[in-house]
Amino acid sequence: MGRNNVFRVAKTEYVKWIRNPKMIILLVMLIFAYDFIILELMDAADKMGEKLQIFEGFIGISNSQLLLMIIPIVFVGLMGDFPRVDGNAMFYIHRVGKGNWLLGQVLFAAMAAGTYLAALVGFSCLTLLGRCYAGNLWSEVTTKYYIFAPNDTMSMVANLTTGRLYNNLPPLDAALHICGLMFLFLLFISMFLLVGFVCKMRVGGIILIVGLLCLGNVLAYMENNLRWLFPTAHAILEIHFDEIYKKPIMDMRFSYIYYLFLIVGCVMVSFIAIDHYDFSRIQEMEE
Repeated sequence: MGRNNVFRVAKTEYVKWIRNPKMIILLVMLIFAYDFIILELMDAADKMGEKLQIFEGFIGISNSQLLLMIIPIVFVGLMGDFPRVDGNAMFYIHRVGKGNWLLGQVLFAAMAAGTYLAALVGFSCLTLLGRCYAGNLWSEVTTKYYIFAPNDTMSMVANLTTGRLYNNLPPLDAALHICGLMFLFLLFISMFLLVGFVCKMRVGGIILIVGLLCLGNVLAYMENNLRWLFPTAHAILEIHFDEIYKKPIMDMRFSYIYYLFLIVGCVMVSFIAIDHYDFSRIQEMEE
C-alpha cells in the first residue's frame, strides 16, 4: 500500500501541475527560444546551403547564457507553489502517511522536471524537421560558420556552440549529457523548494534559489573555480572543457555526483523536518 500511496500522490500532483494555467509560461519560453536561437541557426544553415544536426538546436539553447538564466527561473515559476497544499492537507497526509506523501512529492518533482526538459528537447527538434539530419556528426554550420562568415565573428551562431564542445564530444553524446545534467539541475531546484516548505520558509526558499541561480549564471562564464560551487555551472556542458586543448576542466562525473549529493541532502533534510511540521495549521488554499 505504501508504494501505491506514493504513486497516487505523484499522479495527483502531476495532473494538477500539468493543468495549471501557468503552463502558458512554458509555451512563451519555447517561442522565445525559437526566435532567439533556432531561427538564427536555420538562417545560417540556409546561407551555407547546409542542414543542421537534429539536436543542435537544443544544444545551442543549452549554451545560451540568457536562456540558461530563463530556463531554470521559468521552472521555479512553474514550481513556485510546490508542494501544493490546502486546508485539507492534514487529512490527506494522515491518510497516506507523511513519508509516502513526501516520497510522492519527490517522484512528482522528477516527473515535472522530465516533462519540462522533454518539452524543451522535443520542441527544439520538431522545429528543425525538414532542415536537419539525425547522424552523430556536427553540422558544417556549427563547425565551419566562422570560416564561411569570417566578418560575422560576433554573431549568435559563431559563438553558440564552440570548439570546446564539438572538439570533445559528438552531438548525440553532448545532448544526452546535457539532458542528464539539466534534469538533475531542475530536480535539485524542486528539492530546494521542498526544503523551504518543510522548514516553513517557502518564500525565503524561492528568493534564495533565484538568487543562487542568478549569481551562478554570472559566475559560470568567468574563468574562476568559484563557479563550480554553484549548481548552474555544472549544467553547462561546454564549460567543462578547455577552450584550446582537448581535455576536460571539470570531470562530468563530478558534476553528476555534485547534483546527486545536493538532491539526496535536500531529501534527507525534508524527511527530518517534516516530522515537526504541523499540517493542521495550513491555511493556504489552492488556486
